[in-house]
Amino acid sequence: MAAQDNSLVTDKSKYFVTADEILQPSEARERFRKHFLQVPVEQHGKQWGALWDGGDFLPWDKFCASPALVDLMNSKEKLPIFQNHTTKRALVPGCGRGYDALLFAQHGYSTVGVEISGSAVCEAKKWVAQQNSPTTAPCEFILADFFEDEWLKVLDIEHRGGFELVYDYAFLVAMNPTMRKAWAKRMAELIRPGTGLLVCLEYPLFRPAESGGPPHGINSSDYDMLLRGDFVKEMHYMPKRTHKVGEGSDMISVWRRKENARL
Repeated sequence: MAAQDNSLVTDKSKYFVTADEILQPSEARERFRKHFLQVPVEQHGKQWGALWDGGDFLPWDKFCASPALVDLMNSKEKLPIFQNHTTKRALVPGCGRGYDALLFAQHGYSTVGVEISGSAVCEAKKWVAQQNSPTTAPCEFILADFFEDEWLKVLDIEHRGGFELVYDYAFLVAMNPTMRKAWAKRMAELIRPGTGLLVCLEYPLFRPAESGGPPHGINSSDYDMLLRGDFVKEMHYMPKRTHKVGEGSDMISVWRRKENARL
């Protein structure tokens, strides 16, 4: 995986490096807040697209795969919940430049990264090509709305239970909180009953919900409330390593799709 570019990360006018830069007034936080301020929820996708199109203000970018996810995947051979995956197909919604999607492909999962921005898809394809990193499975990116089915038809993937592994980091909290139940329902649709896993890097747990967003504040109990109907929580722990912005607060939760679907 490419090393983190510290010259970019330390540009505090453009990136969120620490929790304080999200919690306290800062140039980046105010610019980000105003970008979504008074914009109807149904138009937020266009707002994300505009940021990618501009390309000079992507405050969420971390320039590398999540260290917490790296460590989890490196330990998967010791975890029984990963052993029943047969098709080994993974999904990363809101994949950005594809850091985490490429990590899954390096671990043998045929991986799809979904982005609502064509510019983001182009950036992901370019970044992955530049890594010249050997993978044992394909890694592809598609311009699509996560909540629609058309992209699944294009990729010839079953829209009910087509994925054995899905990763969410800052995708849920990028959306307005009114979308959370729809997110949980969609995850239950896409993940294979019985063996499919949803890995959540719970973030930003340090941010009060009333402070707004994105990223919108969330608690571990919110994940429980959203997912417990269709999933069993198999793991929940504080990772030894994570992105600096979540150090001391990030949690990893791993959810297995229940065999009996409510859908």
